[in-house]
Amino acid sequence: MLLPAPLDWSAETPIIGSVRFLFLAFSFIPIGLTIKSSVSGFPENTTQFSGGTIFGCDGALLLGLKVSSMERVLPRRNRAVNPLLRAYALGYLSSVTPRLVSYVRRLARQDWTAQQKLQELVQVLTGPLRVNSFPTFCAALAGGSTLLPIGLYRLCALIPVGLARGDVQISKKLDRLIRFAAAFLSGWFSFQLINRNRICLRTEAVRFQRESTERESTDQEHDSSEAGANPLEHHRPELAGRTMDLTIFSVTRAVDVIACVAWNHWSRHRKAQNRWTVVETFVPGLADAGVFATSAAIVMWAWFYLPERLPRTYEKWIGEAAQVDSRLIEALRRARRGVFVYGKDTGQAPLLKPMCNDYDWPEAWGDPAKTVPIPCEMVHMGCGPSCEKHALYRFARTFKFACATYIPLQIVFRLRGMKSAAALRRAIFDAARSSTFLASFVTLFYYSVCLARTRLGPKIFDPKTVTPLMWDSGLCVGAGCLMCGWSALVEKARKRQELALFVAPRAAATVLPRLYDKKYQYRERFAFAVSAAILITCLRERPSMVRGVFGRITNSVLN
Repeated sequence: MLLPAPLDWSAETPIIGSVRFLFLAFSFIPIGLTIKSSVSGFPENTTQFSGGTIFGCDGALLLGLKVSSMERVLPRRNRAVNPLLRAYALGYLSSVTPRLVSYVRRLARQDWTAQQKLQELVQVLTGPLRVNSFPTFCAALAGGSTLLPIGLYRLCALIPVGLARGDVQISKKLDRLIRFAAAFLSGWFSFQLINRNRICLRTEAVRFQRESTERESTDQEHDSSEAGANPLEHHRPELAGRTMDLTIFSVTRAVDVIACVAWNHWSRHRKAQNRWTVVETFVPGLADAGVFATSAAIVMWAWFYLPERLPRTYEKWIGEAAQVDSRLIEALRRARRGVFVYGKDTGQAPLLKPMCNDYDWPEAWGDPAKTVPIPCEMVHMGCGPSCEKHALYRFARTFKFACATYIPLQIVFRLRGMKSAAALRRAIFDAARSSTFLASFVTLFYYSVCLARTRLGPKIFDPKTVTPLMWDSGLCVGAGCLMCGWSALVEKARKRQELALFVAPRAAATVLPRLYDKKYQYRERFAFAVSAAILITCLRERPSMVRGVFGRITNSVLN
């Protein structure tokens, strides 16, 4: 239910393809600078600067000669500029592609003249060429992190001139800090570049203002007379948050890479001491499954009770995969709000009585004043009273739905290498495995809900202590949310990794505010700059720590 769902990025925020350009992580180490008067006997892991010789930010010799010699400098300069150009191209493609898709769709609906079609196409193609656009942001981030260290290395090359022409050796620690500082500055200023435009989202602004009003209701009542005298004192704040998805994504990936580096250090230490155990071998795969299960639980909880925190397309896709009657969802939401109450006539019977008529059930089932709790058969939606039968039905139905999506995609993606029957069987097998994961996700959710509210929950806990209303007001949904994500164990370890890294930013985005007062934007800016610096530093030094498709793409851009 979570894997292929698209994210809802507005035209003013980076799209999901654009987010792939963020960078992955490492941590910097204290610096070391050594001044020596002779060229022999250099310490290990140092970079030498002698008479204007400069070494690049990729760890290789950038200008392997004196600065005045330009014949061999130009190719190296081109190499230094390449990350900037590749980043701009990637950012442009990720910005233009969704706009082109939308343009093609509108062509079928709009009755445009040839001139209007051309004007619209030109606008689509030239829109991302603005200075404060996503491609420029990508280029500034990659270019700054690549070119700024070169300037710092040039300054280091000038140090011997003022120190009796000795030789300056830059240790790896100082080299790493230079890269980190350059990447931090690039992230700091490129963040401001993409946030130059003001946010004009009326619905979100109204929601933000309403939430702020509720939180500060006491203060507003106290100052109501003053506000009437001077309404400018209580103006609506300028909002920020255009790049929250981008920042959350970068922070999530940075945390992931830091965890990978820490685990790599731990495993090497344990193996060196011959204390490595079989249990530790399975920790990475289980950790990815745990991250996905936790993230999926947060997303599914938000889908039930806080749908406004999910992008509309994401919410719609989950609903299509879940295939649940919207009246049941509304009943659970009202129970959560304390409106739908068992044993009391609160006027909620008209919500589920039409559903009873549709499925030929007794109308009393839909009246919470008469039936406590709602029978599981209503949750099964015509599949009978057996929870196990309903679980099997859900598995088969979702498996069919997923196969219709995954099998064509697997064949298309592997079409070039589809030269034998074995390759075709492999593609179908992988699609079936992914379909099994999705079907297990849905099945575990529904069956856990049934187990919690009627099968096991009331038998384990005293119904007087944990009432049926408590189960239906959140506990049963919580049980389903906690269990469904463990279906990721069906997938291969590498696929679990991708699933976890895909859903984790989405889960974080449901917890954090989408918009906030702009006076707090420095917090987001600092978080983005630090995470981007960590990521870029790691990509330069240890790209193997950058996991998944994102790691391969960013590594090809920077290195």
